[in-house]
Amino acid sequence: MAILDFKTLLDDAAKAPAVELKDLKGGVIKLRRFEHLPGSDFKNVLTYIDIIQDEKVSEGGKIDAMDRCLIAAADRKDAFKEALELLPMSARNTVFTAWMEDGDTGNS
Repeated sequence: MAILDFKTLLDDAAKAPAVELKDLKGGVIKLRRFEHLPGSDFKNVLTYIDIIQDEKVSEGGKIDAMDRCLIAAADRKDAFKEALELLPMSARNTVFTAWMEDGDTGNS
């Protein structure tokens, strides 16, 4: 019988590779890989990705879903939300693309 240590599983997820973004104050915000997100964030990201891929959703709705997806992946949600509001759309797309490619999120 396998015995798993809950703390070890959490520690492993916390140490997993992530996309890192330096905020304006020099702090680091980590965008955790899709497979390392805790349950509620994982479910939220699945929902947001479905919205982004839905052809019936407006561009504004897709942008909102992209932002919410990134916030769900961030280890410091409030700091990331604050930074995200200052970024132009092209920079937001760059961050989202880097996160998706780093974790191969669409194929998980």
